[in-house]
Amino acid sequence: MHALYTGTANLYGDMQTAAKSLIANSAVDKVWLLTEGGYDYWLPDICEVIDVSGQEYFPAGGPNMSSPFSYMALMRAALALMPELSDVDRILSLDVDTICCRDVSGAWDMPVDGCYFSASVEPRCCYKNIQYCNTGVALYNLGMLRDGKADEVVHCLNVRRFPNVEQDVFSFLCQGRIHEMPSEYNAGHRWTEPAPVVRIRHFAGDKAERWRSDPLVVKYREMTWDEAMDRHGKAVERRGK
Repeated sequence: MHALYTGTANLYGDMQTAAKSLIANSAVDKVWLLTEGGYDYWLPDICEVIDVSGQEYFPAGGPNMSSPFSYMALMRAALALMPELSDVDRILSLDVDTICCRDVSGAWDMPVDGCYFSASVEPRCCYKNIQYCNTGVALYNLGMLRDGKADEVVHCLNVRRFPNVEQDVFSFLCQGRIHEMPSEYNAGHRWTEPAPVVRIRHFAGDKAERWRSDPLVVKYREMTWDEAMDRHGKAVERRGK
């Protein structure tokens, strides 16, 4: 079970907070951190850094390189093409403004065979039978994306500008091959359906000050890596029973 976060240097602290919440509440095997270089923080062995500052997937003058979401959002479109992830068939990608507050190990059990990814839909954007998803939390079927769809997604992002970058392209190019993830894995904001149980809270749309001062966020920001790994061991034991 592999997971991934992406973040520019100003988001490294938030990325660690989010990663600790995931590790503490799931039996994840590996957490990948995509960075833009200069990442010199200590991390437990379960985490691995990939420096994509020299990436070759999206040219500097590309139509989406100046997006407010930064080019790091584009990197999620190229996950299936990255040599570092060539042995990974499925990966759970999460925004850095997400906090796992319950066991989320079930996210990797989503039935994505025959689908390119699993994500929660945004009902207000699902017009004319379009299954539009919020990819702030998404389980990507990298094995299937390698059949040529990943190349198509990257190409599309290099020839046309999109308001929501990779979220738009994945939603529109993968129609008919999208699994709808229960909103309990992407809850807490106004875009996805209300969830009776919240496993992953997504602070999308909140101002940075509100997100960073939320008690749930503070809890994991102040949690040590040792504490997170101790809780992780218990999650692994539960998963094995």
